[in-house]
Amino acid sequence: MEREWYAVKGLFRWYFKSDGSTDSVEERVLLFLASNFDEALAMAESEAQVYCADDPKANFSIESMGWWDAYRVEEEPSSGVEVYSRLSKTSLSADAFIRRYYPRSHDEHVV
Repeated sequence: MEREWYAVKGLFRWYFKSDGSTDSVEERVLLFLASNFDEALAMAESEAQVYCADDPKANFSIESMGWWDAYRVEEEPSSGVEVYSRLSKTSLSADAFIRRYYPRSHDEHVV
């Protein structure tokens, strides 16, 4: 069975143990060498269990939000190779799109 590279994006919620309030949502993209999309997604879910393991010393926890998207990488991974792409249809302007879907990151990168 031929294995190919897949980039899998997952969403993770960081929250405070004391009250369960959300502090941040993290988008992670990881590479997996897999036979197909299903295997790549399963590998990402397994890795997420390790990533979200409880750290008893921390005042926060991380949980998978159960949202996954996979992208088959067309080339062997190396510098400059596209490892993830998602095309979204929208009628929003670029600024409106960023403010709607990435509001906090937009404010952090404004010069």
